[in-house]
Amino acid sequence: MKKNVLAFVCVLGATIFITELSAQEKPVSVKFKARAGLFNYRLGGDMKGFKSKIGIGGTVGATVKYEVSSNFALQSGLDVYYNTSKLEAKNGGSSAKIKTLGLEIPLYAILQKEVGAGKAFIGAGAYLGYGIGAKADGVNLYEENSGSLAMNRFDYGLGGITGYDFDTNWQINAAYRFGLRDLHKAREGSMKNNGATIGIAYKF
Repeated sequence: MKKNVLAFVCVLGATIFITELSAQEKPVSVKFKARAGLFNYRLGGDMKGFKSKIGIGGTVGATVKYEVSSNFALQSGLDVYYNTSKLEAKNGGSSAKIKTLGLEIPLYAILQKEVGAGKAFIGAGAYLGYGIGAKADGVNLYEENSGSLAMNRFDYGLGGITGYDFDTNWQINAAYRFGLRDLHKAREGSMKNNGATIGIAYKF
């Protein structure tokens, strides 16, 4: 319960942070983005008897970038993600395809440098996530099944991003996220997000 409250406070704080940045006199830019990527879970404990096969996923959303200086920026935003991964028993037994839909708020510290007519950049930071839906072979993992929830809705972790801003308002980028939150409800096993994406963005 405390973790859920903390996650909510962090999400609210990030939203206020974005709003405050928009009101500043220093340059603030907004981009709309779309990414495709590969996704799976890092499994531990009793879940080590399974393997998480890499599945296809993607995100769409908006990015707010605050230019602190010509070489440093802060970047946040809101992403809507959809990911898939198939869990298979290593002994060749049962399997289930997990599909998840949710929201994420990333926050990156960005280092950037002019290269050619645009800017190359690299950044690191963290993200907060909230699951809207999660299903495995038609079973809702966010609803009570056999008296208990199978997966946690709230997620958090570390992230990295790199890319290039063209002088035509277009951007190409690649990002990676490393989940730290155990999404598996059972104490005996652990299940954490792992994903990489590549995509484009357009600045308005």
